[in-house]
Amino acid sequence: MYGFILFAEERMKILITGGAGFICSHLVDKLVEKKYEVVIIDNLSTGKRRNINTKANFYEVDITDKSNMEKIFAKEKFDVVNHHAAQIDVRKSVKNPGMDARINIIGLLNLLELSVKYNIKKFVNISSGGVIYDQTGIIPYTETSKKKQISPYGISKFSGELYCEFFSEMYDLVCVSLRYSNVYENKQEIIFLFKIVLMLIFWYWNKIFLHKVSI
Repeated sequence: MYGFILFAEERMKILITGGAGFICSHLVDKLVEKKYEVVIIDNLSTGKRRNINTKANFYEVDITDKSNMEKIFAKEKFDVVNHHAAQIDVRKSVKNPGMDARINIIGLLNLLELSVKYNIKKFVNISSGGVIYDQTGIIPYTETSKKKQISPYGISKFSGELYCEFFSEMYDLVCVSLRYSNVYENKQEIIFLFKIVLMLIFWYWNKIFLHKVSI
């Protein structure tokens, strides 16, 4: 759960991007609890300072700022990168696909390239289970379900998976992508709950009235 990997009794230094977000802050808390050394990178565009674990080292930096990112990689010498930071708003991706790609693709590539340069061996990439599949397909989806991205956000997240596969094949970097579904809990802003409810209403409308979704 939370997309983290624990390896035996080693106490490694783990970079968490997006560590001030509501999902990833739980991951940070768990890793700190288990005595891992945790470093957070977050630009606080959607993350909240109140979510940051005070026992983690925090850098307020954007993942698209490769120059400052490299300074952090050189200083901290991570063992593992766990990448949660992302642009996650589907509507914003439709309105501004370039912005979405800059964060979700270029930002990811910055991390992958720096991981290779600084000899990091393990990389966890967070993808999405809600935007890369054919929305008219049979649910629940599986890893082999038909892929059909209908938004720039879906395209960028699936592209990220492909880049991770490439870096795994090309370099000595173990990279895994995890497809999170939609989630909600008490650290999340209430507006996201309304978005999830609206998506469910839209899905059932298609299913019941337009017969576009099969179960």
